[in-house]
Amino acid sequence: MSSAEPTAHSHVQINPEDLDENGFTSLWNIASSTRAGDIEQTRSLASRLLNFLCHKKCDFVVTSTTDAEYLDAWFERDTSLLYNWKPDSERVDVMTQHAEVPFNALVQFLENYGYSPDSNYSPKRANRVEWFTNQWSVG
Repeated sequence: MSSAEPTAHSHVQINPEDLDENGFTSLWNIASSTRAGDIEQTRSLASRLLNFLCHKKCDFVVTSTTDAEYLDAWFERDTSLLYNWKPDSERVDVMTQHAEVPFNALVQFLENYGYSPDSNYSPKRANRVEWFTNQWSVG
């Protein structure tokens, strides 16, 4: 397999060049690779992944200190950042571009918790804030 060929798993794939040296990539990169860069399909999958990970309280999402401060400031100005993760919302782009995950762990998590790309997951607002505030790793 050449380095440009996607690494595919049951529901998601990633282009190897989008992985850092530790196997991390953004949720947005995963959605984009899986949906061949189609923006509407990418946003829809990114929305489903984000909602699923929040609903299942995934604890291995990472963001940089700078990105966490950026997202916190945005949320203070506009709460829709955490409250509007519908497939047509650009807020999904922002959240998933700043949410990094280890790709292999994500694949295992999706399989272990029964992720379905055809299902809708919609965590409550309080759960979204709790997940972002207390379960994302910053650093």
